[in-house]
This record gives sequence, structure tokens and C-alpha cells, in this order.
Amino acid sequence: MKTITEQVILRAIEHRRTLSFPFIAVTGSNGKTTTKRMISTILQQAGRVYDFDYYSDVANKIAAELLQIKDCYDWALVKLGAVEPESVRMSAELIKPFVGIITNVGEAHLSHHGSIEKIAQEKRYLLHNISPEGAAVINRDNEYTRDMAKDFAGRVLFFGLSELCDFCATNIDHLGPEGTAFTICRKEGNSLRLHMPIYSLGDVYNALAAVAVADFFHIDDEKIVIALEKHFRLPDGRGALHNCVQNIRIIDDTYDATPQSLMKSTKALLEFKEYSNRLILIMGDMSELGEQSPTMHAMMGHYLAALPIDMILLVGSDVKATEEAIKKHPLDKMKLRSFSDLASAKTWLLSELAANDTVLIEGSDEEDFSQLVKHLLQSLSPNTATKTGMNN
Repeated sequence: MKTITEQVILRAIEHRRTLSFPFIAVTGSNGKTTTKRMISTILQQAGRVYDFDYYSDVANKIAAELLQIKDCYDWALVKLGAVEPESVRMSAELIKPFVGIITNVGEAHLSHHGSIEKIAQEKRYLLHNISPEGAAVINRDNEYTRDMAKDFAGRVLFFGLSELCDFCATNIDHLGPEGTAFTICRKEGNSLRLHMPIYSLGDVYNALAAVAVADFFHIDDEKIVIALEKHFRLPDGRGALHNCVQNIRIIDDTYDATPQSLMKSTKALLEFKEYSNRLILIMGDMSELGEQSPTMHAMMGHYLAALPIDMILLVGSDVKATEEAIKKHPLDKMKLRSFSDLASAKTWLLSELAANDTVLIEGSDEEDFSQLVKHLLQSLSPNTATKTGMNN
């Protein structure tokens, strides 16, 4: 006898055959949610979009939601998570995407898969299920993704920073609190200049992927610009900027941090140096790194020690390896503090913050660092804080 979950998935497979509009699937170690939101924001300018729930990213949850969808949309958007082995394969076989996007491959869920190579194989399952008439949108700059589509029968659209890409970002201007301006050069078609409320190079990559999808569906540039410049806002916890009183700024990167996301977000933090008196990083233990956790936490310490960050606050037990690695380097003016729990770090930080500080909060699943963001906003600006790069 089949389990309830198996019955739901079988019913969803049958229901999927009745839906005539194309499904667009996004997977990757970082950037899935942001890329999905960018695509949705663009497509909403041109038609009706079914946007799967944030938490519907594995087969059983996708199946349950899929059963509720009627055949009255122009596109459906879904992200495919890889928390467990076979997750992407099962989800892709269920939805049969017309377009699939692979943002990158990194360390997310490393403890479940054992190696980055196995994570890459999991992401590749998406391509096996894309319609031959459809398209694969691939990050050419990531070493684990650039060769994934060699045997793909459909159209392949590469994005990245190289002129070899179908969609290439050039003339990138990081403007601190004002976001990022950049030019998208197309192999086929005119260039497109954008100025978006995003703050990291990783989100430039996400925008490239979104524009590639928009072009595949023949969305005109005017709609793309309006969507990404006027209507797009970064999702919570994905690098959004909060502007508080006394020009204190908080960069919220509190969703399940990885070494890959740390590099992305700290580079964004450095772009605020000329606008800030001090740059402050709060970093917690990074979960799901498996047996490589001590080594990777130490590597992050060596990386951070070389950056011109004024203050680093480390919260947790795994980051002891990060602290030890940082201390092996001359700290110059860098202030380093460690805390066993988030509450202690929060109390100390509130007593320390001053005007024109920019704070990056890098969190993981071990503790809810988003609560720290909320507490800081309430404490620093209970009535007048605004959020740049976030949904209203």
C-alpha cells in the first residue's frame, strides 16, 4: 500500500499533465529565492504568474500545492531545494519544467551530501527533466555548473561576468546605500543598463539569470527595467539593507549562511566603507558543513582577518575555530569579540553601536539571527526606521 505522501505525489503528477502553461524551476546553493523573486517581478509585468510558496521546495510540499493550481496562469515559478539526496530529482520529475535555472553550487547542505561534487550532481538532475523545447539557464562562472549542460538537448543560456556568456554583467558600480548599477550585455540583442536596490555581486548574478529567463519569454526591456528598478525588493534575510536613525545601517544576511554567502556579503559590506565610520560583522556558527566544519570555519577566519572590517563579533561554538584563525594574523585596528549566545552579543552590540556604523549580520539555522535584526530595528528606530531593498 502506498503512503499518503506517495499518493499525493502520484495525484500531482497526473494533475501536472492537465496544466498547459510552462513551469520555471530554480535551484542552486545560493540565490534561489532572490532569483525566483526577480523572475516573478518581471513576468508579472507581462502576464499571470503562479508563484509557489516559499516553503514549497521539496517534492511532497510542491505536490500538495500543485494539486491546488488551476490552468489559468501564464507561468509557474518554483524553487527546488536539495536538503536531502534525490530532492531535486524528485521535484523536477514531478513538475517537468520548461525552463530551469542553476544559480551556482556551493557548500549549502554539505553535511547531507558529503561533498560538493555530490551536491553538483543533485543540481544536475534538474536539467534531465527540462523539455527539449525549453531552456537551461546556467552560471558559467561557477566551476561546478559551467559544464553541466553539455548533453542538454534544449537551449542553453549562460550568464556571468565573461564575454563568453550569453548574458554578461559589465560596468558594475557599487553605490553603497544607493544600490548597484550595471550593464547587461547580450550576445544577441541590445545592452541593458540597470540600477537596482541590491548590494552584492551575487545579486548581480541573480539579475542576469532573471533577465535571461525574461528574454527567453520575449519580455521587452521596458517591462524588465520597471520590474527590477521599481518593483523588486530583496527577500528577508538575503542581503537587504535597513536604514536606521543616526545613519546606522544593517545588512540582513540572516538566512542560513554558508562560506560562499559570507564571501558575497562581506564584499558587499566593504562597499559601504566610504559611507561609514565603522564596518561591523556579526557571524554565527554555520550549520550543515559536516565533517569539514572545523576546517571551513578556520578558513573563514583567515579570510576575514585580511579584510578592513573594524569589528567582528562571533557567536557560538564552531566559530571558535574562526576566532583562533583570525588571531593568527596581525589585527591592527580590528576589534574581535566572541559570545556564547546571541542574547549576550545583542546586549553588547547595542551598547557599542554609534552613528554611521554599518552592520552585517551573517546568520545560520543554529540560531535565529533574524530576531537580532528585528530587535535592533526596534531599539534603534522604533518609529522611523525604513527598509531599503525589502518588501513593503
